[in-house]
Order: sequence, then C-alpha cells, then structure tokens
Amino acid sequence: MTAEDVLLVHAGSGAVGQAAVQFAVAGGATVIATASPARHDQLRELGAIPVAYGDGLLHRVRAAAPSPVTVVLDCAGTDEAIETSLALVADRDRIATIVRGPDAADFGIRAFSGGSPEPLTPQELAWRAEALQKTVDLLAAGDFTIELGPELPLAEAARAHDLMETGAASGKIILVP
Repeated sequence: MTAEDVLLVHAGSGAVGQAAVQFAVAGGATVIATASPARHDQLRELGAIPVAYGDGLLHRVRAAAPSPVTVVLDCAGTDEAIETSLALVADRDRIATIVRGPDAADFGIRAFSGGSPEPLTPQELAWRAEALQKTVDLLAAGDFTIELGPELPLAEAARAHDLMETGAASGKIILVP
C-alpha cells in the first residue's frame, strides 16, 4: 500500500480494523472505515473517514472517498462488505478478508490468517513479524493505540464471553488471575 491508496476497512472499529486504520494512516494512505455511527468519533480520532454500514453502503463510501477506493480489507465478513468491495475495486488482488476464508477464492480475493483455510506463506509470516515491530515502534512513539475494555478476574470468564458476544463491551477484555 502507498500514500496514493484509498483503503476501505470494513469493521474499522474492531480490534483488527483499528490496527489496519492506524498502520495505513501512518503510511500516508487515506482510510475509509465502516462502523456503527456510535463508533465514528473514535475512527476520526484514528485518522479514518467513518461511514455507516447498512443499506446504501456503496453509495456512502463513494461519496466519502476523495478518490476511488484502491484497496479493501474486510474485517466484517458480511455479504454487504464483500459485495461493496467487489463493486469498488476491480483488481481482486487488492481485496482481502480475515473473515471469509472458506469462500474467498470463490470471489477471487485473498484471505489472511484465521480467515484462511490455507496456512500463512513465508512472505505472509515475514509481513506479520514486520508488523509486530512496527506496532511496537508506533506504540513507543505514541502513534498507535489499543482499545482496552474491562478487566475481569479469570473466574468471570463466562461473563467476559457474554460481554463479547453481546457487544456490551468495547475493546479487548482482559482476564486476570
């Protein structure tokens, strides 16, 4: 990705989406991120242009983009996200998902990590290692944040799971012994 790219991140307010937004912004790219309106201020703080998902998403993304979208990262996995991505970016090599691994090849797009039925390639493993160091460097410089959620005792793991499933907690839930 280059500074000339316009990246669309589906589910930009999730943990992976937030990281992708911050990496892309640090690299100079323009970022558009989908999320519920309640999370739009957070995305603006990270440097993204927020767009609400739902009916009319394609139109809203096109209206928000200062130039055509050139790269997409799907962290949502919805049909809406895939259809919007395919409508915006003709080069399928520039569309990736971390969620729709089992059917990504059917769309001609790439699947990464937990979303892929294939193991990571040596190049992808190298990218992962590079990203880890970049994350540490950005954190040290104060240019990267990780949204933390509630801290709960390990005995409340079931409650933590409920909070995740219902979306009642934002950020990473921390279980402590």
